[in-house]
Amino acid sequence: MVEAKAMTDKATTIPHYFTTDDEGFVPSGLARNPWFANAVAGGPIAALIGHIVEAAGFDGRFEICRLTIDILGIVPRARLVPRITPVRQGRQAQFHRVELLAEGQCVAQAHVLLARHLDTPEFPAPQSHPAPEEVPENDFLVGASMAGAIRTRPVMGRVREPGRGVSWMRMDGEVVLGVRASPFVKACLFADFGNGVGSATFAHEWSYANLDISIQFLRMPRGDWLLLDAHTEGAGNGHAVAQSVFADAEGVYAKGTQTIFVAAGQKLERS
Repeated sequence: MVEAKAMTDKATTIPHYFTTDDEGFVPSGLARNPWFANAVAGGPIAALIGHIVEAAGFDGRFEICRLTIDILGIVPRARLVPRITPVRQGRQAQFHRVELLAEGQCVAQAHVLLARHLDTPEFPAPQSHPAPEEVPENDFLVGASMAGAIRTRPVMGRVREPGRGVSWMRMDGEVVLGVRASPFVKACLFADFGNGVGSATFAHEWSYANLDISIQFLRMPRGDWLLLDAHTEGAGNGHAVAQSVFADAEGVYAKGTQTIFVAAGQKLERS
């Protein structure tokens, strides 16, 4: 009884996207999709997949070098059950498929590519952004701050306004209640933000819903503050590409893209 009360008290004080039960992960109210009240948003889905990938215990001699996520329609606010399938178990590379099932139906999937760790020459990407401590905090995410758990230090632009966006971000909540989120899991969450941070038009004119997320890791991220530098390009034919550079205080750790479905804008609910 005391243990159950302690978990209930924690659930009411720590912002989180999911709780666990014997079968899978149950979304909280903070995981709600801003367009559909009974659906889960892309960011929490990406973060949950990151959590599942990290908890899978893949061969420690290999490092994650690519994670791609496909959102297969509206993900319902229902219990999500993970399923992991090894696809390739090679000497130099491994490949795994991760699925999220809702009532037996696959609603999102991811593919994880891992490469064997070797000591090789470095040729890092340039990092020209100011350090996080050089930038003042400000409300950059316009209502998507996970009840205040996501803090931002914006360098350029603003969510839902057109143009390139650059911001340091920090997430002090939990993706899965009771589990401390690693920088990798937080990076998966922030990878979903590129289409909003770097949108090409005002949100009330055209909306940019992401259909997938792809992250190419140079290395694993480190530290509490992670930077997202994003912009969107399109040819005026109903879809576009959001491109993101991800960095921490030590430099660029990944680059990524999102395929964006472009549609007439609508007023979004704040959460």
